[in-house]
Amino acid sequence: MLLKIELEKLCRKPVLWTGFLISMLAGLYFIGTMMPVVDTGEEVFRGMDAVRYNRSITAEYEGFLTDRKAEEIIARYGFSRYNDEGGCIYGNYLNRFITENMTDYRYGENKKSENRKRENINSENTNNENRNSIVIYSLRDENSGFGRASYADRLYFSYAEGWKNLMEVLMGIAILWGITMAVVLSPMYSCDRSLKTEPVIRSSAEGRRKMPFMRLLAGWIIALGGFLLLGGFLFLLNGFIYGFEGLRANLLCAGAAPYLCPDSLTTGQFWASVYLPRAVLGVTVLVCMTAGISAVCSWPLTSLCVSAILFVYPVISRILVFKLGIISFSRLFARILMLPSGGMPLYLMIPSFDAGVGAGRIFPEIAGAVLCLAGLCMLWRGWCRNGKKG
Repeated sequence: MLLKIELEKLCRKPVLWTGFLISMLAGLYFIGTMMPVVDTGEEVFRGMDAVRYNRSITAEYEGFLTDRKAEEIIARYGFSRYNDEGGCIYGNYLNRFITENMTDYRYGENKKSENRKRENINSENTNNENRNSIVIYSLRDENSGFGRASYADRLYFSYAEGWKNLMEVLMGIAILWGITMAVVLSPMYSCDRSLKTEPVIRSSAEGRRKMPFMRLLAGWIIALGGFLLLGGFLFLLNGFIYGFEGLRANLLCAGAAPYLCPDSLTTGQFWASVYLPRAVLGVTVLVCMTAGISAVCSWPLTSLCVSAILFVYPVISRILVFKLGIISFSRLFARILMLPSGGMPLYLMIPSFDAGVGAGRIFPEIAGAVLCLAGLCMLWRGWCRNGKKG
């Protein structure tokens, strides 16, 4: 009964539905603006036309990638071409993947000189020039973009462009929804102090023992349920647009670096076994931290400001370390400054390839669990202290 009351109180807040609507519209906007462009040399495809074109040509080569397939792709479509900023000015999903991962294009010193050459010759001579100036590496060659011989027999190739774009879409959604929940949940306990209603609430056994944790559980259900609804809807929409066959592809097809993820990890496995648990943990950390801060603050505005600052801490720390140059003065201090970011809600809620294996996966989970416990301790101590003062 108490849980139902707390859920109804949260659902009646206009800011919750406003944040949900803004997050949904932002996700749709991001998906629309990130649709691919394909330049075949004869015509340009945009949006859904480009997606259909890429899906149709990639279907012919779906399966385990081989050196022969790579050579056939280049012989048929030529190398992709780029401007000095790295933007693709000619190519499709197939030849971009081969050019960027199995040729010497990946070495930065070669890019601009080659791009300037291509700008001064016509399209017919460009293909000949590319064949002479770009080297195709074997999947077994350490100089390739993959750098491991094991990929010669284990890289399942399919159209995964949309699943790479989905990472950036969910990054924006995580930021918007996290801010929304910080606004919704920050007055959860601090409002009792500001309104002087705490003594009344604590006058009953339920108010002293059950109410704080029912509020916490209600906040967690709303926060996690909303994020899963947003992410699930955009995930399905992305699949209907780009095709679900990309979930079978090796994660390298979606832009992951070989040293960040296991050789055999597929795009679907990444979303199900790596990102989803991290997202759930991230939302849990967000709710626990916000609740704990609210319990020890006297005013809702104070708890909101502190919660918002902690939520965007990973962004703040990166700006201080890399933009303002703290890392150039003291690497130790920079590491200490960046250390808490691994367990912060924003970091956990954003999809990241470096969460695949090793410390990149274990440390954030440990740090997140510690922050959850810290939030719960703050909630308990803050509520007890409030009771003594009331």
